[in-house]
Amino acid sequence: MRLYYFTEQRWAEKILLEQRFKLSTIGELNDPFELLGAVVGAKKARRAYQVLHRHWSKTIGLLCASRSWESPVMWAHYGHKHQGVCLGFDVIDAEVHKVGYRAGRLKGMLEKIGTGELLLEQQFRAILTTKFKDWEYERESRLFASLDVREPQDGKYYLNFEPHIVLREVILGARCVADIGSFGEKVVPSKASIEVFRARPAFNSFRIVRQQNEPSIFVPAAPHAAAGTKVS
Repeated sequence: MRLYYFTEQRWAEKILLEQRFKLSTIGELNDPFELLGAVVGAKKARRAYQVLHRHWSKTIGLLCASRSWESPVMWAHYGHKHQGVCLGFDVIDAEVHKVGYRAGRLKGMLEKIGTGELLLEQQFRAILTTKFKDWEYERESRLFASLDVREPQDGKYYLNFEPHIVLREVILGARCVADIGSFGEKVVPSKASIEVFRARPAFNSFRIVRQQNEPSIFVPAAPHAAAGTKVS
């Protein structure tokens, strides 16, 4: 599955150098309703859920990405006002969870929390992947990682490219000052070829499209790169 990660140029360079993404925690996300996509209920349930929310905030890491790179709003909000970079990558043998968008919060899941009733796995996943409908322009999908089995580095948690993330595209924003050739030199070859190209606003629609006047370059696959390895 192809996903897209928008960021500033400096962070894209760091990601390419280190071959890993920084995982976000719940508290670092920009939506105060994260993990609050369901109706909680009465005061007793709210108190119980606050305990769960604090636990999940400390133990769940997320990599949030979009299913498209063509949204001008995504470039504006996450791609440093079109000055940044978008990294397109394939996810192999790992769970990707599509975010669902709703006008109202989910019902029938958390109203009895704290009375001994346990959350089902399906309910837990729904809470992790439900957002208000105004966020639907993001077309978001998420990868989750357990922070309690990872060692933090400089106070942060990371998700390595290998074995389940394969970089396939490096897209420079329409206002990115870097040139394709120099940025291509920062790309580390992997098990598949990687295309580096620039985006621009479309002439006849409100979309971001490929800049054809600036030829893309391809970073060939590493000659001895291993085939996809299944995540255990």
